[in-house]
Amino acid sequence: MNDSASIQVNRAAFLAGSFAAASVALLSPAEGAEPPPASDSPPQRLLGRLVAGNQRFLDNDFPDETKVAMKRELLVETQAPFAAILGCADSRVIPNLVFVQGIGDLFVARVAGNYPDDLVTGSIEYAIEHLGTRLIMVLGHENCGAVKAVYSAIQTNTPLPPHLSVIEKLIAPGIQSVVQARGTMEKAVIANVRAAVETLRTSAPYLANGARSGQLLVVGGYYHLNSGKVDVLD
Repeated sequence: MNDSASIQVNRAAFLAGSFAAASVALLSPAEGAEPPPASDSPPQRLLGRLVAGNQRFLDNDFPDETKVAMKRELLVETQAPFAAILGCADSRVIPNLVFVQGIGDLFVARVAGNYPDDLVTGSIEYAIEHLGTRLIMVLGHENCGAVKAVYSAIQTNTPLPPHLSVIEKLIAPGIQSVVQARGTMEKAVIANVRAAVETLRTSAPYLANGARSGQLLVVGGYYHLNSGKVDVLD
């Protein structure tokens, strides 16, 4: 899949709907049907499921009814999220809303700058090895404060303060060339997403083995805050 591949997500469609309708969408699978276990579907089909969810979001197509208690009870002893999303902690980018998915559908890790450290990588490995998840998306976004801060730190040669410096250490290598070329913030965010994807894709043993065998698909995404569009990056 090339950079031009994209999912149309209209944030305005969500805002136009009521909060109740949005809540229903998040807590109920499509048409009340139980999805098959994630491990039964090839990764590309799982990516297609995200695309379909985004289309529903675009169309403001939310279920009319939900059986929250029933779904919750079914997930007490087990779960089978079909995708793992590594997203930014930014309050404007909520994976279950962006992809219109409900309880038990997504295994979500969110950290500022959406770059995996050992804790995040271990969490995602758990989803792959123990929950049967076969799709990982690293979801970056327009105007990311974490990437912007690291960009500025590199540009001015002014290290970030303690704790934030941990984020700088993770993100800086992946965007160094963009900063040196005086590239745009969008290019820096995308470079960071690509670096994060590569880190996960080559993380031994579980993720690397899965990616090599084709049993696991690791992709990146770029979310446009204004339009709600998500560009899917190979």
